Amino acid sequence: MLTKKEARIIQLLSQHRDSFVRSRELADELGCSDRTIRNYYKTISEKLSDYAGVDIISKQGNGYALKVSDERTYSDFIKENHITLSQKQYVGKTDINDRYNYILNKLLFEQNEIYFDDLADELYVSRSTLSADFKKIRQKFLPYHLKIESKANKGVYVTGTERDKRRFIMDYFIDSDFLNTMHSYVDNELLNQKISFEEMTIIVLDECREGQLKLSDFVIQNLVIHIALALRRIAEGFKIAKITDEDIKLKETIEHLIAERILMRIASSTGIDFPEEEADYITLHLLSKSYGSGRYESEDLHERLRHELLASLRQFDAFVQNDFQLIEGLLVHLSTLLIRLESHVALDNPLTADIQSNYGDMYHWAELTIAKMPLFERFQLSADELAYIALHFMAGRERYKEKYKYNILVICATGYGSAQMLKSRIENELGQTVHISDVIGYYEINDDKLQGIDFIISSIDLSNLIFNVPVFTVSVFLTKDEVITIKDGISKLRKSKEILGKSSVSIDYSKYFDDYFSEELFIIVDEIGKAELMEKMIAQLAVDEEPGFSKRMCELLTQRELMSSVVFSDTIAVPHPIKAVASNHHIAVAIIKNGMWWDEQYPSIKFVFLTSMSTHDNEGLPEMASMIVDLVDCDYIQEKLMSCQHFEQFRELFLSIEKGRE
Repeated sequence: MLTKKEARIIQLLSQHRDSFVRSRELADELGCSDRTIRNYYKTISEKLSDYAGVDIISKQGNGYALKVSDERTYSDFIKENHITLSQKQYVGKTDINDRYNYILNKLLFEQNEIYFDDLADELYVSRSTLSADFKKIRQKFLPYHLKIESKANKGVYVTGTERDKRRFIMDYFIDSDFLNTMHSYVDNELLNQKISFEEMTIIVLDECREGQLKLSDFVIQNLVIHIALALRRIAEGFKIAKITDEDIKLKETIEHLIAERILMRIASSTGIDFPEEEADYITLHLLSKSYGSGRYESEDLHERLRHELLASLRQFDAFVQNDFQLIEGLLVHLSTLLIRLESHVALDNPLTADIQSNYGDMYHWAELTIAKMPLFERFQLSADELAYIALHFMAGRERYKEKYKYNILVICATGYGSAQMLKSRIENELGQTVHISDVIGYYEINDDKLQGIDFIISSIDLSNLIFNVPVFTVSVFLTKDEVITIKDGISKLRKSKEILGKSSVSIDYSKYFDDYFSEELFIIVDEIGKAELMEKMIAQLAVDEEPGFSKRMCELLTQRELMSSVVFSDTIAVPHPIKAVASNHHIAVAIIKNGMWWDEQYPSIKFVFLTSMSTHDNEGLPEMASMIVDLVDCDYIQEKLMSCQHFEQFRELFLSIEKGRE
């Protein structure tokens, strides 16, 4: 039986059948490290051995993919492990912010009974993780005088005044994400309106909650965007078609009264009168989306719409498929769109021309999405309707840019002034791409500072140190050429997991290999202790070096490891001195077949690359270090290396890492 995290991985890979998912994407989803994903891969592969016809394959530079050759066996496997593929449950996120969003929607909008164990199952997290989430949510509630209570037959719920609940909703849900993103595209000047998004949101929130309609934040946001564009439509003379369906008794509903109150308050603030048709449309929107109404959207239809949307989104990049807010926002919009199309209600979009001209790719994505959804086959969507859908993709792209900025560490010498100058230059030139985690001095480098870092920008030459993340050396002024180099490196990082800043010209890796590695510096053992191995490898490196080399090397190796860990994975260690001490550069290699205890955190190291840099020249060292880093993700090459019998086999296998990049 799979664990919850293992089941979540299968669920994610099932959503991307016939394509690869990178380990980092899986790690982000599960809130763990790439190394943990590799461990899950091994345990899942072992459990899948009982299911012939179902397997997970790993491919260097691509990630993991689910391979199914027997659908019946696959179906049995899914059922036996209780894996949900219908997407009815919460589909996406072990990311802490999305979990908060999901939990708070249930607590503040749905207001139904919520039971702790059910919520843990839906989110694919443990009770302890969920308890930690609720602890943090309680802290967020404190300034708003809200509390989370629980009772045996009532589950978990929020207590506090309605006014405080609305205050929290405005601050947490509205002052972030969707509406903030929409400000990037649809600002007040473009809408030519006298009322802000925020004020419209307060009005919608007030009237819907006064009328006891249980609307999620996605519905509220969609409705606010519609009203904002309605103001623009009216100002430019566009009209909305009347709803002629006799079966829809709009004016007899509480939703119609709420719609009229919303428009009355907005009209009072703007001086713009809304036609009756606008109130009818908002009524239709509220009828379809209020929890429990079920009058215009059956459960089966909603599930079909979700299933078709998720299937259609598979044609796009991973950021689209994994954007929980994008999916939920589109579901809200498309479900209402479907009702409008059935009722022959068309909407003009005052932003269509602008979207087609300036965001043509997002408009095209809207076309592709609808084209692959059978529910919309019998309808011919206008450019205006497609432009509405494109708005959601535009918002999703902005969220992605913000969420997936690269975390970087900036390293300077000691001067506060120069450090702040470099930080300011980086923010000005690369602010849309990177997030500066910290600015530190050379002697402050440690494992804690390197945690979660994607790459380093340093004003100090760190070529004598090897990290498992890329390093850029720049001046404190960050010149235009240095910015270009970093941007080029970031582009390569997006395409693959190669080291940043690697030259685009052809590199003779075999020449560099022969320059650093040799048969005399190659060891294969079954078992050995760390101290004994290091002594043996240092002795090999000491040949032809000055007297005292071995002692100095030991001292500098110790200093380097005190700075930060030299272990790159559960199996690979790359010890090296804190500065160059040798007259010639070399890399000594040891393969330990039964594993070697390095420390309590890494009890089974199988590959040691002891690097000795030259005080004169180290050409090719970045390329060799890059390949060692890449070996971390090459499980199949590691497995073959464990069967290695001699140096020539090692050479061939190690150089195949570079071939695998192509």
